[in-house]
Amino acid sequence: MTGGKRVCAVLALVGSLGAGCDALFTGEKVARFALTPRADGGFAPLTIALGPEMNPVALNLRAEYAASPTEAGRWNTYRATLTRAGAPVASREFRINNTSDPQSPVAQVIVHTMLVVDVEGVGDYVLAIDPLAPPAVTLDKPHVELRRNIRRD
Repeated sequence: MTGGKRVCAVLALVGSLGAGCDALFTGEKVARFALTPRADGGFAPLTIALGPEMNPVALNLRAEYAASPTEAGRWNTYRATLTRAGAPVASREFRINNTSDPQSPVAQVIVHTMLVVDVEGVGDYVLAIDPLAPPAVTLDKPHVELRRNIRRD
């Protein structure tokens, strides 16, 4: 690859990475909500006040996991579901991968976008995060980060 083509390839990669991160870095961080783990590996439902002036809204999961030889390369699969008055608004499956080096003593921090939604009305919305399989990665200090008015490409 020539120098010019190499630069173009790097710029294309950086641009594509930025496009996928809008829900993590754009808009305004409104709040962080601690999650309460359940025995099945999911989290207790979380009630969040949302309104159309916040659109689009991003709900991101943030947590830590240890560098563990038994958990390295494994993942948890979840379904995030947002409801209002019992009616589904949005739902999406996602994975949290433990990509740590088993030899590293440092905990890793993950941030993953669960949902990006446009809400239709002002009110209380309930976020449920349910496991789709028994968890293989232990998550510490889990919480939800709410961002409003994110950029959408």
